[in-house]
Amino acid sequence: MRRARTAFVTAAPLALRSRALPLCRTLRLYTRLPCRPQAPPQVHRIAPLASVQQGTPWNRVRVVENSPECEDHRYIVVNVGVTAERGSLCDEYRVPGMFVQMRLSPEEKPSFFALACAPNIAGYFEFIIKETESTKSICAVKEGDQVEISPIMGKGFPMSKLNLAAYDEQNKPKDILLFATGSGIAPIRAAIEARLNGLQVAKRRSVKLFYGARYPERMACRSRFGMWEEDGVEIIPVMSKPEQAAETWTGRTGYVQHALKDIGVEHPSQTAALLCGLKGMTEDVRNILIDAGVPEDRILLNF
Repeated sequence: MRRARTAFVTAAPLALRSRALPLCRTLRLYTRLPCRPQAPPQVHRIAPLASVQQGTPWNRVRVVENSPECEDHRYIVVNVGVTAERGSLCDEYRVPGMFVQMRLSPEEKPSFFALACAPNIAGYFEFIIKETESTKSICAVKEGDQVEISPIMGKGFPMSKLNLAAYDEQNKPKDILLFATGSGIAPIRAAIEARLNGLQVAKRRSVKLFYGARYPERMACRSRFGMWEEDGVEIIPVMSKPEQAAETWTGRTGYVQHALKDIGVEHPSQTAALLCGLKGMTEDVRNILIDAGVPEDRILLNF
């Protein structure tokens, strides 16, 4: 007999299960450190390809963790070196939603991945990567392997649009709506957990995360839901293929845009939204929000 499933059970992240809670977590800084402390490596710069990557200074960095995040998704951490030196990878990553290219060698076509961790100077970059034909080599790396990543790319989410001080009282973005599907949760996670250029959840009236997946086993970041909820984020999981779940799903079904229609937007002039995921989802959500009266310039994408 299949058991009913109505809520997620929060489990300790893999990197924290075998040792005491790190100081950073005690201080309420979100992080998921690798399983063992690693000495920061030197970041080696190598010659760029003479094709579409011409002029890109690739950086060879070490993999310190590759573990299952959820079904068909990997959680990969690389050590980029502990430095805030101007122009370093840590220094350049300042806004949630930024991304990098990654590859194993110059002969391989690189893939684009948004950073899942909040901007930091700890020296670790985290990624949630869906296993596909184009990413299978990256998803197969082992601890100690080296990969090549580009400098930080993109402008990230235009977080200045969420600055409460920039608006009069009637138009302050007090309600934040977050929308993600699949591995699109990566930059949304970074926005939730960032202390600088983040959502500032405590200052909002409400923050809701609409997160879509086929079924619960394909939903990343479940181990972090409890932390997010403690800080005031309401999580609204939506399953598009609940019949494929290991356990019976009794929560919302369909797509996140359907859930948005059902719930509605209570204060459109005081609402802003961050979106990352499938094109159909982002277009539908954007149209629903505009029709509801949400200012178009507060519907934010990371590209």
